[in-house]
Amino acid sequence: MKTAAELKGLAPTLAPESFAGKSRLAYQAVREIPRTIAQLPCYCHCDVGFGHKSLHTCFEDDHASHCAVCVDEALLAYKLQKEDGLKPDQIRELIVAQYSRAQ
Repeated sequence: MKTAAELKGLAPTLAPESFAGKSRLAYQAVREIPRTIAQLPCYCHCDVGFGHKSLHTCFEDDHASHCAVCVDEALLAYKLQKEDGLKPDQIRELIVAQYSRAQ
C-alpha cells in the first residue's frame, strides 16, 4: 500500500479521450479516483513484466488499454467507491479476494 507522500506525487494518467469503449471509461475512472486506484495491486502480472507498482501505473501509459484485467479492475473499483460508497481499504480487500482466486 502506498504512503500518503507517495499518493500526493502520482504521475498523470493518459487522457481518456485517447481511447474508446471500456478503455475510455476505465481511464476516466482512474482520473476520478486516482488515490484509490494507486492503492490497488494489478493482477495482470505487469509488476513482473513492466515493473508497475500499482494499478494506477497501468494507466500512466497505454498498457491498460490493451489489458482487460486492468480495465475491469479499475471499473470495479470505481463502482465500489462511487456507487457502493466503500473506502479504499475496503475496495482493496474485495479486489484482492476476487482477483487472487483467479490466479
